[in-house]
Amino acid sequence: MTCENLCGTVVCEEHAPKTPENALLSRRGLLGAFAGIAATIGLAGFGDSAMAASKTYVACKTTDLKVGGAKLATLPGTSIQVVITQPKKGTFKAFSPFCTHQRVMLSGIQGTNLVCQQHGATFNMTSGAATGGPTRTGLKSYTTTVSGTSVKVTV
Repeated sequence: MTCENLCGTVVCEEHAPKTPENALLSRRGLLGAFAGIAATIGLAGFGDSAMAASKTYVACKTTDLKVGGAKLATLPGTSIQVVITQPKKGTFKAFSPFCTHQRVMLSGIQGTNLVCQQHGATFNMTSGAATGGPTRTGLKSYTTTVSGTSVKVTV
């Protein structure tokens, strides 16, 4: 750093700004301070709170779905829609029913794939992975459990 306008020397003590050594924070110090503040106001447990907010809903009966089939369900008391599949006997999966290409409702099944008729995107009914069409992004999946004859979905 030169003092070009004043005396032309490198680090001129006479014209250097007078600041206390602790007035400037390093990047590490600034991030540490932010982490301390965030923990104090409760942001440190934000992920735990989101997990605690998860709720399980009965989406349908096991008898509502044949093997290799799919069913659109609106979760009780919500406007959340999911598509439930039974790719093999006793295995139930739940996914977002909207194509990841342009958020169009999925419209059918072709073999082992869920299909969006708008542009031909296809998704594996077991994993939700994109298998064809203009999209490369899989469907959002939800945790699915079976209790007796009820298929439950956690969102």
